[in-house]
Amino acid sequence: MTRAPKTARIQRRTPQRAGSRETVDVIFEATARILASDGRPGLNTNRIAEVAGISVGSLYGYFPNKEAILLAMARRELDHVRDRVLTALTRGASADAHPVRRAIRALIKGYGTRSKVRRILMETLFANGGSEEMARPIYEIAEVISSNASEILPKGASAPSRIGLFVLTRAVDGVIRTATYEGVDFLTSQVFEDELTRLVTGYFATPG
Repeated sequence: MTRAPKTARIQRRTPQRAGSRETVDVIFEATARILASDGRPGLNTNRIAEVAGISVGSLYGYFPNKEAILLAMARRELDHVRDRVLTALTRGASADAHPVRRAIRALIKGYGTRSKVRRILMETLFANGGSEEMARPIYEIAEVISSNASEILPKGASAPSRIGLFVLTRAVDGVIRTATYEGVDFLTSQVFEDELTRLVTGYFATPG
């Protein structure tokens, strides 16, 4: 039995230096612009390189194909949304807003930014077996809430059970994500934020 010849492994650069990070950012921004205007059918590496203002060879130095770009963008987007929510929960600067409201506001803003692009990124990640990766940020947010319950939850509320916290965090995340994907016209409205805040505070106000 003849073995197939081994192909040379291409070492692609990682964005460790400032210049490398800037190039990756340019590639991501170009990709997002194409997705926003033409959707996935209009996306290819030649077009990305053209919009980014770099050569295709330079692009391939960082990513082997457009799928790799979309996956990297999806993972970075998940990290950004998680970081925004955790900052809102633990170090929010708005003294007039409760941590719960700040977190909801951050999640709405994170999901609502370039919603069409984000939907394509998450669909790509899911199609590539990334369902666990998609759930990871919510697990990490839930862990922070559980560890800092006295500072984060409404005054007088006791820490929810593991199952209760699972239900509550997935309920809020699911509503905002669905509203984003459906493109509702009230996504960034005060009323929507108020209703989600009421959902959370009402949960803790209701006797278990």
